[in-house]
Order: sequence, then structure tokens, then C-alpha cells
Amino acid sequence: MPAPRGTFVQRLVKWRFLFVVNLVVVLFLSLSLGREVVRHKTIQNEIQFMEAQAQTLAAANIEMSLLQSALQSESYIEREARLKLGMQLPGETVIVVQEQDTGTRTVAGDAADPFNLIIDEDDQFIQFANRTKWWYYFFNKSAFEAIQSYE
Repeated sequence: MPAPRGTFVQRLVKWRFLFVVNLVVVLFLSLSLGREVVRHKTIQNEIQFMEAQAQTLAAANIEMSLLQSALQSESYIEREARLKLGMQLPGETVIVVQEQDTGTRTVAGDAADPFNLIIDEDDQFIQFANRTKWWYYFFNKSAFEAIQSYE
């Protein structure tokens, strides 16, 4: 005669217990896997950021080395010595050319005029600000009309 297997309820409880244990193990493994996936993604993002930063720094390093070699060249040192220190090579003569303002300006209008209507020597008006034009429009119509006739 076969060995008694126990009651149906006892067998069902054993299978349910095994099912619950398996479910707990699967949930634990799923959570662990999820954390690792998120951690892996974060690390990959950091690696991409650092690689981009390394490329930027490498380009800046190349640019600085080119600037350094340009600053150490003989022509740059000579040019800076001439411009900033006023030095010259033996046998050279330094000539300084300065621009002179030949135009004379006269002031027209009354003394109460806050913006001083400035005219060139050949009776051409200098550029007017909009606020000046509005001032004359409201308070001195004849000056405003004169400005308009020259523009």
C-alpha cells in the first residue's frame, strides 16, 4: 500500500509556502536588478560628461600651447617692445603721427538752450539726439524747423 501523503490541505499549504518564498526571492532579485540598472545609467551619464569635458580641456590646452608659442616668438617680442616700451632697432628713427582736429565749432541758439545747438564751420548740423529734437519740437518751433530743413 502507498505511503499516506497527508491531507489535501497540508499539501496545499506546503505549495503556497513555496510559492510565497519564490515570490519574495523574485521580488528581491527584481529590486536589486533595478537598482543596478539605474546605477549603471548614472555612471554612463557621468562618463559621457567627463569625456566631453576632457575634449574641451584638450582643445583649450592646444589653444594655450599655440598662444604660448606665439607669445615666445621673436616677432611678437619685438613688436611688444616697440609698442609698449618704445624701443627701436639700431639705425631706426621713430616718427609719431598725431591727428589734428581742424574743424572749428560754434555754438548757436540762446543761453537758455540746455542742449546747445552745435553747428560745423560749413553750416552743417552735427547729429542730434532724439530728446533734443523733441525739446525743440515742443519749446522752440523755429529751431525744430531749422533742424528739419538741414536733415
